[in-house]
Amino acid sequence: MTELERQLVQMVAAQVIAVLRERGAFGGGNTAASSRGGPADIKPPIGICTGDYSKFPELAGKLHAAVGSSASTASHQPSLQEAKRSDSPTIALNGIITASQLQAAMDAASDGVAVLAADARLSPLANDLARKDPRRIRRAGVAASASPGGIDFSSLLWMWWIDGSCPVVQDVTNERRARLRASSANRLPGSLAQVVRELSSAIRARQVAGGILFVHNAARAACLANRCASIRAVVGTCGEAVEQGISELGANVLIIEYPHHGHRSVSSMVDRMMQQGPQAPAAVERDLADLHRCG
Repeated sequence: MTELERQLVQMVAAQVIAVLRERGAFGGGNTAASSRGGPADIKPPIGICTGDYSKFPELAGKLHAAVGSSASTASHQPSLQEAKRSDSPTIALNGIITASQLQAAMDAASDGVAVLAADARLSPLANDLARKDPRRIRRAGVAASASPGGIDFSSLLWMWWIDGSCPVVQDVTNERRARLRASSANRLPGSLAQVVRELSSAIRARQVAGGILFVHNAARAACLANRCASIRAVVGTCGEAVEQGISELGANVLIIEYPHHGHRSVSSMVDRMMQQGPQAPAAVERDLADLHRCG
């Protein structure tokens, strides 16, 4: 600090002190407490709780106990992680679900599993997220791992087969090879009946959860597949068709005419099919049982 600056500060300080003395802030006026060296009588603004209940004897022992109880309760407040593990009801996501919404639902769930409504649809990015860990997603109304019959569908693979070859199907199945099992039949159109028999037998034996058939002719595949009592096959013309087949029939076999679909469409339908264990509604089971008795 230069000499000029020091003199300027002294002049400003002197002016401030002079003004304060004129107003009786110190050195004069009502400064009895200050001149005695005692504590200044400072009172909080009106409306501020001071904690002094001496003027209210009827509250003695009550408010302090309540404060202590509140403090004790506050000290035992659950942490954020404990709050997440509470048994609060889970709200199912509906509509079109984005990747950020899906991730937020996973993080907020007590078991890390996001619950989607039966008619909820995933965006392409949300589908990619779901494909990384399909066990962190389930549809509302379906048990997390088992069906009413006690079948743990989450541990079962899905059988797949193609009548030919397709780079899109090859990519889709390779990306999901941890959850898929290839059929042992030849990849020729004439092997379709053999594939259906193998798939039906594996479903009855609880060796697979269901199947995905990539074919040129969906009509023939659907006709043959639905002749088997253990199979409820639907044709994947679009995402809505797959959704209806799952929600209304509990479909366990998906048939896709792969020449008419690209990677995104095939991935979306396959992922939706494998998101939950196939479970047919009771009314559908009754109707199918009656129809199987037809000649």
